[in-house]
Formats: sequence, structure tokens, C-alpha cells
Amino acid sequence: MKNVLNKFVVFLFSILIMSCQDNRKSDSGEEEKECCKKDSSINTVASSEILDESIFNLTSDWKTQYNEIIKIQSLQGKVTVAAMVFTHCEGACPRIVADIQRIEKSFTPDELKNIQFLLISMDPERDTPERCQEFAKEYQLNKNWTLISSSEESTTEIANVLNVKVKKLSSGGFDHSNTIHIVNQQGLITYQQNGLEQEPEGAIKSVRHLLEK
Repeated sequence: MKNVLNKFVVFLFSILIMSCQDNRKSDSGEEEKECCKKDSSINTVASSEILDESIFNLTSDWKTQYNEIIKIQSLQGKVTVAAMVFTHCEGACPRIVADIQRIEKSFTPDELKNIQFLLISMDPERDTPERCQEFAKEYQLNKNWTLISSSEESTTEIANVLNVKVKKLSSGGFDHSNTIHIVNQQGLITYQQNGLEQEPEGAIKSVRHLLEK
């Protein structure tokens, strides 16, 4: 009888040990899952960090044609087709706008939801929000287009970042580079179309490649 009782106690004890081990494994598994979740979150944050070369590092304030104050960083998340112009320009700037419109027409309405068009004024003194709105209306620029202006200091800063040469003339106009910039969703310049009335295949290909990422 005593042997039977001893065997029963050993049996119960072994079941208790197995149960504890299973619980520990379960707890460990939950901890691993929680750990993986944390790692995934960290990777997501890291992937959205702004790189040193990004134009989104610029901290200056800009006014849109709607008199809204924005920072360049607010443009992240979409592919940006950008150029520096001034609205009183009668020569190169209207042709730059026309060249960008050629790029715009190459994309479907669904694709255009992820593309934005940015005109950066090099003439902040005269390019007020009201004037920019008039310009947008004159050239039939839709809501995908944003026209911005800022201080002379901020204008010089972004011209340097974009490598656009701007020289103010005594007549009030400007000598400037005629460049269209393709900027990715993180603010990095991936392509530049230089010159007027250029075939836009390279710019279109660059935008399409960024949309596919």
C-alpha cells in the first residue's frame, strides 16, 4: 500500500513539473512576440528618418498661394516635381511651367494622387500669395500645384541646396538656372532636367520609378 502511495505522489509531482515547464515556455513565447513587435516599431521609425541630404532638413517658413505658412518638410510622402521661378518672368519661367505640365500629363489621375508640383519663388518681394494665386490661375495650375515664397535668406538657402544659380538684375528680373527637380518621398533629389523644352522622358521615368517603390 505504501509503495502504491509513493508511486502516486511521484506521478502527481511529475505532472506538476511538466505543467510549470509548459507555462514557462508559453511565457517565453509571449515575451519573444512582444520583443519582435518592439523591433518592428523601431525599424519603422528608422526608415522614416530624414537623411542629411534631404531638402526636408530646411527649417524655414514658406507662404503658399493660399497664404498658408508651411515648412518644406510638410511635403514629404509624395513625389515632388519642383522648380524655382518668379511670376513676373516673361521668358524662361512660363516655359519651365509648360515643361512641368508635359510631365504632369504623362500620369493617370490615380498616379497624380501621389505626385505634387512645387514652384519656388526666387522673388519673395513681389511674389506675394495674391500674386502667386493670379499666376496659378493664368497658367491653369490645379490643386496639385503649390507655389511658395519666403524671405531672401531662405530663398538663397534653398537655391544652394537645389544647386540653382540665381542672380538678381538691376531691372528687377533674374538670371537663373532652368532646372526641373524630381524629389523623392524622403526629400532627396533623384533627377534633374536642365534646359528649356527638353524631352521629359528621363523625368517621367524617374517619377514612375519612385511611384513603384
